[in-house]
Amino acid sequence: MGLSACAFGDGTLADVDPAAAPMQPTYTAHIAPIMVRYCTACHASDAQPGEVEGYGYETCDKVRRNWGSIEETVFEKDNMPPGLGRRVSEPERLALNRWWAQGGMCD
Repeated sequence: MGLSACAFGDGTLADVDPAAAPMQPTYTAHIAPIMVRYCTACHASDAQPGEVEGYGYETCDKVRRNWGSIEETVFEKDNMPPGLGRRVSEPERLALNRWWAQGGMCD
């Protein structure tokens, strides 16, 4: 499913400079670094007490399996990471969206 709203400001993914994100993002080169930067400290299968359990994002298969949660929290609600944590940038959102729209392939 492609996403039109980016839930960041009042724009949409269509408003992001197309050159700001890779046209054909790969999991290893583009998506995994985003997951590490924003997600895996709390969302890992081996979560410690106080961390979020159940949604592991440390592998491509787990990102694919939990894509619905990523869609909801990053694109629709824009509430991850919580609090004052740095949010996924619009170019990174575009890369995520392109990767998923192109089949979310693991490389």
